[in-house]
Amino acid sequence: MDAMPRSNHPAPANRISPLKLFSLLFAFALVFVLSTTAFASTPQRERDKNFEPVPCSTFEISSDEFECGYVSVPELHAAPDGKQIKLAVAILPRTGGADTGNAFVVAQGGPGGSSLDTFASFFQAGYYPALDDLRSRSDIVLYDQRGTLHSQPALMCPEELDQTLKTIEQEITPAESLRQLTLAALECRKRLVNQGVNLAAYNSIENALDIESLRRALGYEAFDFYGVSYGTLLGLHGLRETPSTFRSMVLDAVVPAQNNPNSAVAQSQERAFARLFAACAADSDCNRAYPNLEQVFYALVETLNETPARVPLTDSETGKSYNAVMNGDDFMNLLFQFVYNTEILPGLPQMIYDARQGRYALIQAFYPLVVFDRTFASGMYYSVMCAEDADFTLDELALEGVDPHIADAQKRDTASFLDLCQKWNVPQLGPAADAPVSANVPTLVLSGDFDPITPPSFGEAAAETISPSYVYEFPAYGHGAMTSGNCPNAIIDAFVRDPDRAPDAQCIRDEASRVRFLTPSTHLLSPAIGKLQFAMLQGKIEQFVPAIIIILVLLSVWVVAPLAWVIRHAQKRPSEPHLAAKLAPWLVASASAIALFFFVIVPVLVIVVALQNTDTIGLVVGAPRAWSIVFWMPLIFSALVFGFAAAVILAWLRKNWGIPRRFYYSVLAVAALVLVIWFGTNGLLLAFLG
Repeated sequence: MDAMPRSNHPAPANRISPLKLFSLLFAFALVFVLSTTAFASTPQRERDKNFEPVPCSTFEISSDEFECGYVSVPELHAAPDGKQIKLAVAILPRTGGADTGNAFVVAQGGPGGSSLDTFASFFQAGYYPALDDLRSRSDIVLYDQRGTLHSQPALMCPEELDQTLKTIEQEITPAESLRQLTLAALECRKRLVNQGVNLAAYNSIENALDIESLRRALGYEAFDFYGVSYGTLLGLHGLRETPSTFRSMVLDAVVPAQNNPNSAVAQSQERAFARLFAACAADSDCNRAYPNLEQVFYALVETLNETPARVPLTDSETGKSYNAVMNGDDFMNLLFQFVYNTEILPGLPQMIYDARQGRYALIQAFYPLVVFDRTFASGMYYSVMCAEDADFTLDELALEGVDPHIADAQKRDTASFLDLCQKWNVPQLGPAADAPVSANVPTLVLSGDFDPITPPSFGEAAAETISPSYVYEFPAYGHGAMTSGNCPNAIIDAFVRDPDRAPDAQCIRDEASRVRFLTPSTHLLSPAIGKLQFAMLQGKIEQFVPAIIIILVLLSVWVVAPLAWVIRHAQKRPSEPHLAAKLAPWLVASASAIALFFFVIVPVLVIVVALQNTDTIGLVVGAPRAWSIVFWMPLIFSALVFGFAAAVILAWLRKNWGIPRRFYYSVLAVAALVLVIWFGTNGLLLAFLG
């Protein structure tokens, strides 16, 4: 099966890390009340007739901080009075300061990704401090490009997901998988055309002209434009088409017009994999824990191609689980996708070694977010890419120096892509679209050293013909800097504040210059811990309800035992003669306190890490070694419970206490033993061992 996006796609939507999305829920809960009050007093700019206000719930945005609506633009800008289409817009007003007349506009990657789906929570929660400074001066404008999720029409292709779900549990060859996905894509094309969609209107030039239409409709004087991945190519085309639209431009993970990522994808993938393997080899802890990582990886690819693995995956939207087939090419594509994400990078060596042992914790956590994604507009992707970047032949695919495993897979995938583009049948933009973009608009260029699809050389190429331009490389980042740390956001904020001056890059030197890999010396690498904490990050508390109810029952001893002592002393009854009977209340009270502390301390630690954006990938695979004492608690609890249960049995044999009291403590003993079983079945009794 091939449930991953085709690996020759140059710029899949740069979606925020799932861990960031989950932790944003915590941050949003903390700022919601204050922020709604602050924004209520911020005046709105005057919009023109092409702006149609709608409730933000239309775009699945629950907060009233945003102003939402549709902006109507011509389907073909050469026919401004012809058919109109709608762009979905969500505006987050500035938090203070004088109105500059400008706005900070965000364009997602893909092509086909949704800015609203990806960035609404990101900006709303103020995930990085530097973003708060940016928001204090500028409105933040998020918009879904033509053809994407919330715009109308949206060129979604559910036929592809349907096909994936049909074959996800079947062992079929990669070639057959591509053939079936191509048929599904063509079914999507047929449906879109029958619905009246003019696929020729969904290309980068029409898309770029929308930016000026957006500016006029929203009433801003100019845009400080941020584009990531394909959004950078869109911004560059915008500079060429309507340069006066832009006050400044931020290009993050750059796709220069003169470079075709499709023809260079194999070399870019090879480069990123080599950087990962070399970085682990250069790190003493990583090399000790995961030696010969490159050889292990490619040997695993061959093994999985011979005998595919079965990986349980759950579709979070439907709740349905699948025993998915994963062959070697799937696993290689999976690593390719994961190297995109700066936050996941530290866990990749462990993921490779775990997979060799048949363990797939990290894959089970993140693979479903790709496989079951319903936000990506594939029809937009094909229309744009086939018009602009399918103008090469298979013989022109750059394979020099590429490992044969990558080269063979990319030749097959690229052949399928070029075949689909012939059948997608949209007009080519031609050589003019491939010319370098020259401009005199201040431009900030950001790249990650591990980026597997838009390497730093792409950013340097784009900057050569733009003046002034400022180029920055982040040595431990993947694809997309803004969602990877506060440092790039501080640079962005300084640049937007004064685009004519190079922003200070000291924070790049201050940040870690290498990836901090997760190893047994730094982390408790425990699937049990990771599963528990990942559920907390997702807000899935239902699995903790039985344990919480039992703890509440056990805590009753803190009321009952002192009350019984007071009554016994008031009635001047003698104390129990046997030590076990005397210790029983103390044992169950201590056990309940430890259980309570465990279920309080762990969520607090998880929230702190999530909000501070420190080591969040470690929460999925285990916990920092410094947390070891916390994960001794289930074992200590179990020891106390067994002692308590023995005391209760002795109380019955010796007829200690009264019968009601014996029944009460028996209930507590049963409840406590059930909680021990809960800890055991969730793998937490020895989780501290990692």
